[in-house]
Amino acid sequence: DFKPVRFERVGDSTIGMDFGLKSYLTLSNGKEIKSPEFFKQNLKELKKANKEFSKKKKGSNNRKKSLKELQRLHINISNKRNDFEWKLAHELCKNNSFIAIEDLNIEAMKKLWGRKISDLSFSSFVLKLEQVALKYNTTVQKVDRYYASSKTCSCGVKNKELKLSEREWVCSSCGTVHQRDLLASNNILSEGIRLYCTKHKTDIVSAV
Repeated sequence: DFKPVRFERVGDSTIGMDFGLKSYLTLSNGKEIKSPEFFKQNLKELKKANKEFSKKKKGSNNRKKSLKELQRLHINISNKRNDFEWKLAHELCKNNSFIAIEDLNIEAMKKLWGRKISDLSFSSFVLKLEQVALKYNTTVQKVDRYYASSKTCSCGVKNKELKLSEREWVCSSCGTVHQRDLLASNNILSEGIRLYCTKHKTDIVSAV
């Protein structure tokens, strides 16, 4: 028999998260976390610094100064990104006892979207999320990357023809209109709970 696990901390809930390009995260509760894209924000400044560096004579003090300025910009971007990720990880783990996420194939995503994926730094965020989760006793459950989270209607029908460019679709069986990312986050939550309960032979009782 399954023994239920009850999450009783104030503000606790179970939540599913879908990583995206337009929105950094879409949560199963309907909230969206916008993509910060720190590299893109500083791209003009970086291009200027790179150009200045390439103009300087090799071995000169001016070239060394130019290199330091370029390095400073990259460090600043990295610090901003890390700060964003740590704060977001703490916020999510503080308010949720169970978080379901997709096991992302980052290398395949880089081939499709290139530098944008490196800028979003999903892998770095997941590592921070798992680390912070230990502090809050939050469970982070990964769902298989091949699970059709954005294509599966709650009635069970799969939209196998769904294209990446389509942000909304209508189920051919029940007529439900789906927002792609929100559907994905809810399906990721449901699948995450199923995987967790199957593995630990328990039921999850959320505070909401």
